[in-house]
Amino acid sequence: MVETEKYYDPDWRDRWFAWRHGCDVEGIIEQSAYGPADAGALARATFYQPIPVRYLARILKQSRQCQTPLKHFVDVGCGKGKTCLYMGLKGGFDRVTGLEFAPKLATAARANIRRARLNKTEILEMDARAYALPAMPTLVFLFNPFDAAALEHFLDTNRTHFKTQRSMIAYAFDVRREVLPDFGFREVKRDSGVRLSFHQMA
Repeated sequence: MVETEKYYDPDWRDRWFAWRHGCDVEGIIEQSAYGPADAGALARATFYQPIPVRYLARILKQSRQCQTPLKHFVDVGCGKGKTCLYMGLKGGFDRVTGLEFAPKLATAARANIRRARLNKTEILEMDARAYALPAMPTLVFLFNPFDAAALEHFLDTNRTHFKTQRSMIAYAFDVRREVLPDFGFREVKRDSGVRLSFHQMA
């Protein structure tokens, strides 16, 4: 299983968000507690923790500066679905998709989405490496979900999509961002203080 540099740092905004929407999204879940899951995906996964709301607000603000409006939001390794919930409620996307290989987490995410009655949001229980992004401009969110090899696999699967759709990657705790230039991405913006970066095909 993959070591990671993520750390858990919620504040009052996260507590309010969970209370306001009646969702169970907080806390840390180690890989060993994921329950039955694909062994290959588990070996390359990081532990679950939700990203703070204050980062999500910054990601959404930056995404709205794209020349091509982003119509689809995809959370790679969505866990309990906090980011999908936030983007479904506030993002204005035509479609929101969460990818989660661990059945325990995918079930929790679906329950949270149902409570919020988000009919444009779906949670797919699958290995994100095999997911082909639909042909629409997309904001792809990575909260350091897996190792460099898995990231390379995901990018290779979707190379044509990124070349043709002007999609953007928002990468939080971007410890493997060195992979992206090898696939033709340029860094649009990065805040080194919080390790949050944005990338598009050059």
